[in-house]
This record gives sequence, structure tokens and C-alpha cells, in this order.
Amino acid sequence: MQSGTGRSTKAGLVCLAALLAAPAFAGDADLQRRIEARLAKAGFQQRADIQVGVESGVARLTGITLTYADLRQAERLARKDVKSVVNLLRVVPEVPRSDKAIHADAQRAVLRWERYGPFDAVGIEVQEGVVRLTGWVETPSKRDEIEERLARIDAIRDVHNDLRVQGFSQGDVALRLEIHGKIYSDPLFERWAGLPDPPVRVFVERGRATLAGTVGSDMERTVAGMLARGTLAFAVNNQVKVEEDASQKEERKKDTTES
Repeated sequence: MQSGTGRSTKAGLVCLAALLAAPAFAGDADLQRRIEARLAKAGFQQRADIQVGVESGVARLTGITLTYADLRQAERLARKDVKSVVNLLRVVPEVPRSDKAIHADAQRAVLRWERYGPFDAVGIEVQEGVVRLTGWVETPSKRDEIEERLARIDAIRDVHNDLRVQGFSQGDVALRLEIHGKIYSDPLFERWAGLPDPPVRVFVERGRATLAGTVGSDMERTVAGMLARGTLAFAVNNQVKVEEDASQKEERKKDTTES
């Protein structure tokens, strides 16, 4: 009797497991069809080759697109129906461009943006069509918007967005404004006061300040650091470069890349 009961219990558990698993598979298949329909409606069948797979509610996109903007749009469309997306799409531009041309367009898109201000400091590197962003921005929305602006540039294959966001506590905001005010009220820097693209930029996070940018002399670099250290900052990391040194470093980097 006991063995018969055991077999019945096992059979019941197997049936229950099958019943629980069936809706998951059906749900994944339905999600896949919905994502494919969204992509088709957006015209991706004419300008990309995208394969969609869904497992346990997670979508997987593979294949190619012609632009980075399409890669991002495909992921956004997929996210409307699933809990997460693994985006393995590759960008294969119709007309490849040099890294130098892409870098020039990326700099214009970011550094000449009307919202790029004194509390943003973005570094841009391009290698084999892949853009890497370093530095910081004032708000999380700027971090996303900068990547969106870069997506409009032809022949970008990917963007590695390593931008940090300024500290947003009241103390960090107050310290950032204090350091900025001290620097640009000093006679050495006052001619840049109020300009959206000043030579020295200030980042503050958890009471620690970082200075970045490019100035014309060692004296300006040293004074900027001294002024920042004359505040309540726990520490000051002075990464400001002198123009001549920065130019020479860029030339050496260019020569290495070309060789």
C-alpha cells in the first residue's frame, strides 16, 4: 500500500510540475510574437536582421542593425513586453567612417550642446567606431540624453557610457557651488564667471571634490586647487591639465594610434 501511495504522490507531483511549466512556455512564446510584431510595425524588417528569443520572461535580441539608434530602439520596444532584455545586436553601418570623423561629430553633439554646463565634464574616446564616455554630468537625465544625442551620429557601433553623476545631497550641492564660486570670483579666473564652458569644472560626491579641465598655466592649475582646498571639502583631487601638456599628450596619443 505504501509503495502504491508513493507512486501516486510522485505522479501527482510530476503532473503539477507540468501544469505549472506549461503556462511559462506559452507565455514566452506569446511574448516573442508580441516583440516581433512591435519590431515589424516599426519597420525593422526592412532595415535590420533581428532574431528574438524569450526564456522565462527575458528577451534575447541577436542579429544586426544599420545604426546605433536602431539598436537602442529595438531594445526599448522589447522592454515594453518583458522584464529584462539581453541585447546582443551588432551595428554594421552601411557606410563606415573613420574614428576621427566620428570623434569630431561626438564632440560637437556633447560639448556644444546647449545643456552642457559648468558642472558637466565629459571625455570622449572613439576606437573602431565604439564611443567611450568618461567624466561626469550634473544629473542622471543628462547622462541618458547625451547617449541619445550620440545615437544620431552615423556609423557609431556602440556607446560605453561610463559617466558618473554629481552628488545630489544638500551638502554636495552646496559644496559644489561654493568651490565653483570661489574659483570664478578669483581675479585669475573671474573673466570666465558665468560662462557655460569654463576651464575648470567641479565634481563633488560625498564631500570629496574633483577638479578637471584645461588651463593655460601651472599657476592657474595650482591656484584652482588651493581655492578648492580652502573649503569644507574632505579631500580635493586636482586633475586639471595645463594646455601645453594636454596638447603634447594628445599628439603622442594620435601618433601611437596612427602607427
